[in-house]
Amino acid sequence: MLVVDNYIRDEKLLNELRSEKFWSSVGKLNWWDGWWIIEPRNICEQFIQIVWKQFTNLENRVAGFEYWSNVHQTGEGLNWHVDKDEKLMKEKKEVVMPNMGLVYYAISDGLDGGYLEIANTPDRENVEPNKIERLKPLENRLIMFNPSYPHRVSPIEGGRRRAIIVNAWPKKPYTFQDSESYSRNNK
Repeated sequence: MLVVDNYIRDEKLLNELRSEKFWSSVGKLNWWDGWWIIEPRNICEQFIQIVWKQFTNLENRVAGFEYWSNVHQTGEGLNWHVDKDEKLMKEKKEVVMPNMGLVYYAISDGLDGGYLEIANTPDRENVEPNKIERLKPLENRLIMFNPSYPHRVSPIEGGRRRAIIVNAWPKKPYTFQDSESYSRNNK
């Protein structure tokens, strides 16, 4: 796992990632083949290129990137889960997961709670509370981890958090066979 605070130092990029225009454009699951195939088409893909080129050498080792955003507010959270090929799970009951992912906290308004909790074991059925990493969602914090390990967002007692989530896939997921976006309503 890698945690980097104050990750983005370019004020223009930081402001774009915090803008309402950005947050209204990233609601679905999206696919991008990567900078070595196609130039970034939006600010989120530019962000993906910056991050993944800095920390890894992925060209020709992954098929591309799945990305989306999460907005959680007071009273919300997210139960234990693993990131997986959503459409494959829904239609064929098969679980295929990426092994590299990230969460980036662009906005953390008056937040109380909303921690990213990651299990130290891939066993989804028996997550032990005393064997988890618990990370506070600080603005401009980047967290890279293995999203095939169970993880969740603890309940938010107050405030709001906005996060960008990106997974690198070794093979393009079935979810994106027909389109480069997938509506959450289909999940």
